[in-house]
Amino acid sequence: MSAAGQQSGKINILLAAAFSLNILLWLGSQHIYAKWQGVPPVPSEKGALIMALGDREFSFRSGAITLQSLGDEAGQTTSLREYDYSKLKSWFDFLYLLNPASDHVPMLASYYFGSSGVPRDISLIVDYLARVGESPVGSKWRWLAQAAFMARHKLNDLDLALDLSYKLSKMEPVGDALPDWARRMPVFMLTARGEKEDARRLMEEMLLTSESFHPNEVNFMKAYLVETLGVPADEVEQMMRMRKSPVKEVAPKMLPAPMP
Repeated sequence: MSAAGQQSGKINILLAAAFSLNILLWLGSQHIYAKWQGVPPVPSEKGALIMALGDREFSFRSGAITLQSLGDEAGQTTSLREYDYSKLKSWFDFLYLLNPASDHVPMLASYYFGSSGVPRDISLIVDYLARVGESPVGSKWRWLAQAAFMARHKLNDLDLALDLSYKLSKMEPVGDALPDWARRMPVFMLTARGEKEDARRLMEEMLLTSESFHPNEVNFMKAYLVETLGVPADEVEQMMRMRKSPVKEVAPKMLPAPMP
């Protein structure tokens, strides 16, 4: 056999050995997958800034991406029930410290992590959203409204929902206007608790004293008093005559649906 033929035979043997070894490795490791190690510990503010070379916004964005990508590794997905929500809450608070103006993390907490069906986990989300929502700047009040909604519908905690609703109704946002449905939220919570008399007094007080309601809002309040709270229609009409300012006729506009 020529030298070239011997060389070719050795190469074929090496290729066959490598192929066989590859098959053996695959057979031995086909059931081995990367395992998620859980929510990582939250870095210190100083450590995070050092890693980002002192750039606070870059540090926030890196942390937000880390939070957004948790559990989706090596082609695997992780059920929300497998997350440690106490550690997640620490991440929420840490990122809020870095950038209290951003709505990215509250939205992620509310609409993604808030999908957990575990009440203990939801309560941590509600606590975080309530704290973010108490900021008077811009439209942060919306997170307080979301916290009240989650307390009402996901935790079935009407006491907490009512407490958050009262905080919301008294807010005076800077750079934004609190809509009328947010002012009325305590009424809805009182009705849900079966305290219709208190709900009626609050709704009547708002109807009698407010001068800023759109006619559509006034009509809604009148209908709510009659149809939901059982106030006689003639009493509602008498109340309308007692208003400090008459209802102005204006072109109708689209209004946000009131939160139940």
